[in-house]
Amino acid sequence: MSASNPQPTLNFSDNNLTIDGEADAMVAADLRQRGEALLAGAKGDITVDLAKLTSASSSLLSVLLCWQRFARERALNLRYEHPGERLLALAALANLNDALPGFSAVRPGVNPD
Repeated sequence: MSASNPQPTLNFSDNNLTIDGEADAMVAADLRQRGEALLAGAKGDITVDLAKLTSASSSLLSVLLCWQRFARERALNLRYEHPGERLLALAALANLNDALPGFSAVRPGVNPD
């Protein structure tokens, strides 16, 4: 990993997990582990805010699906907010919108407001 591609920042507070930065294939495994470590002590309903992501990739979708499975195994309700147009389009292309809570409520090219 180079300085031009730093690790995305994860912040967890008040049952809100925020991802800030670029999340590509080079950081996916570490991002998954760090997110699961933060979710491990959580309870109840968790919101994952994707508004500050600066990238979208199939690797990131894989991480989000892993977090979803991890949460479900621990009886947590995980919901994604602000996925962004590119990530929504990738999820739709892979037919994953319904597998990621928060993605099915917003479709690519449709403004939810």
